[in-house]
Amino acid sequence: MPNNFALGIPTEYGFELPRKRHALARPYLAGPDATLLDFGCGNGANTVLFAPDVRRVVGVDVVPEHVEQASKYAAEQGLGNVEYVLYDGDRLPFPDASFDNVVSFEVLEHTADDRHALAEVRRVLKPGGVLAMSVPNKWYLMETHGFDLRPRWVKWNRVPLLSWLPTPIHERYACARIYTRRRIFRLLEAGGFEVLEHRYIMPPFDRVNRPLPRKVLRAVFRRIDASPLRVIGVAHFIAARRRA
Repeated sequence: MPNNFALGIPTEYGFELPRKRHALARPYLAGPDATLLDFGCGNGANTVLFAPDVRRVVGVDVVPEHVEQASKYAAEQGLGNVEYVLYDGDRLPFPDASFDNVVSFEVLEHTADDRHALAEVRRVLKPGGVLAMSVPNKWYLMETHGFDLRPRWVKWNRVPLLSWLPTPIHERYACARIYTRRRIFRLLEAGGFEVLEHRYIMPPFDRVNRPLPRKVLRAVFRRIDASPLRVIGVAHFIAARRRA
């Protein structure tokens, strides 16, 4: 991983964002007997939403504390078909073609090598299986992951349009990669996937603590989502089928 790249901060249980991701990914699940991998599951806030949809859900993450927290929550909720596995960030600890579906939300941008990460996802996904994922959108107005820059007291993830910097400059200083639609399509297609769907995800502003500003911001971005300006959404959602 480049020195400036950092691990992401997981979303929270009960936030709107996991519900959005689940709603977008759910139509691509193989059915109630399916097995599903959540690649980069974090604390499991996304993972558990898929428990009613499939026979078995496995979440993997590189952070022991995340795996511990996720496992504890699943046990408390009585989710017997959900399990979590710690892995080394290199090779997934599963045989080839182990899963009918893979989901991965805001993870690829943090990996040491996004091509290798996709190759591992493809390896454990059955031929014809669908990967549903999200990655950050370069044309969002803010760089949500921030920059490794001085002075440290500046909130670099709140400085407008830093995400629009040319990619070589951005990746020299940013704490994660960022993707245009063309870039993520090319990466997936080169990695043996066929893109089935793409759409922009609007920011849910879950971390805006005051209800009124959050309500106003969500209303504004609902209008943006229904207009050509949707290209400034915070993330790309992509569903892609593994080619044989």
